[in-house]
Amino acid sequence: MSNNQPESDDQELKSPAEKKRTILTWVAVAIAAALIAYRYPGGARTTIIFLLILGVLVFVHEWGHYQFGRWAGMKINRFAIGFPPWVFTKRYNDIDYSIGALPLGGMVDIAGLGSEEEMVAAGKEKVVAVSGAETADGTRIVPEDTDGDGVFDKYRLRNPDAPHGQKQFQDASLGWRFLTLFAGPMMNFIFAIVVFIALFSVVGLPSADTLRSVESIVSGAPADKAGIVAGDEIIAVDGKPTKDTKAISDAIRASKGKPIAVTLQRKQETLTKTLTPEWERPLMGKDDEKVPLIGVQFAAGPTTYKKVGLVEAASAGFITTFFITGQIKDTVVRALTGKLSRMERQGIGGPVRIAQEVGNSAREGWVRTLQLTAALSVNLGLLNLLPLPALDGGRILFLAYELVMRKPLDPRKEGFVHAVGMAMLLAFMLFITVRDIIPMISKAG
Repeated sequence: MSNNQPESDDQELKSPAEKKRTILTWVAVAIAAALIAYRYPGGARTTIIFLLILGVLVFVHEWGHYQFGRWAGMKINRFAIGFPPWVFTKRYNDIDYSIGALPLGGMVDIAGLGSEEEMVAAGKEKVVAVSGAETADGTRIVPEDTDGDGVFDKYRLRNPDAPHGQKQFQDASLGWRFLTLFAGPMMNFIFAIVVFIALFSVVGLPSADTLRSVESIVSGAPADKAGIVAGDEIIAVDGKPTKDTKAISDAIRASKGKPIAVTLQRKQETLTKTLTPEWERPLMGKDDEKVPLIGVQFAAGPTTYKKVGLVEAASAGFITTFFITGQIKDTVVRALTGKLSRMERQGIGGPVRIAQEVGNSAREGWVRTLQLTAALSVNLGLLNLLPLPALDGGRILFLAYELVMRKPLDPRKEGFVHAVGMAMLLAFMLFITVRDIIPMISKAG
């Protein structure tokens, strides 16, 4: 099809069976959403806000891949938000724009990259060949005697002269392929910076938060054993009034691990709990640093803001984004090396935990919600750059191999690695989601 073709009706592209599946999928999604909204009205609101935020972040990420792929002249098969089955598809300029029934992600299907089948098809034959030989369909091949036995591995050569918009991923230069892969995470970082700059320009720079209440408790920690619950406000430690988180942290650390009396305000009731802090590594502390902790995380109270100019807001936007990036990177490194504290392990969660945090931020107002959205965008961008199979960072790692070795890895092997990586990633997501849901079920029971 020509790139100037008019918009096509997606229904014309579907067979009767595909239309029926689409209708059934829409009905199933609608029924499931209605049941959840009826049974958990508060949870439905949180879920909707979470999916809207996730949709925006995924769109920003995938748009980066999409736009740079088009600039590189690559053939884009599909741009999708969500995963199949597809409940909506519209074809325009030979590209399918789709919405999936599973709203936890998105994809840009680039020819030669978007599916393992295409990667395998690029190099699945092993034949005796001579230099410059071509296949029956005109695909050029490169002969290489890797085993010294006279048998050559047949790989598809780059075809940089392919028409713009019809290039396979492998046809583009190494630089364009890197930019196309890196563009997704890059757009997430840029989006976070823009959101922070906009917030600081309109609302101002935030001052230090004032403590108001306990937001969450680490399971099995001293606070949990003492009966402190989310929503309690710590108003004194050992009889000394505490007005903010710093005062509480200083008082707990000053105990040097000895028993302390914590005074709480629980609605209209004042309670005192005696507990013994445990020596743990603090959040974002050094690996060999341990301090007395009771295992609570605090909900921030009202924040005051100072009006600033655009230049100062822009500077603060970059600094805040880089600071959050450093925090996430430090946590990921410690997670991979097994050096997370118990509090940090308890704090790591999947989609369910993130949705809960989104719900909490939504109740605190739109400023908090946008701050969390920007932080999640940084998180999405950085995690996608991890050098793991099936992620953008893993694919970039294979480009580094090609740069060093002066030839790409066998597409069959690369496709297999990504498939295994995707299976492991899905298994981890399932595990962490189940871990987040179990406490919710226990509390409900």
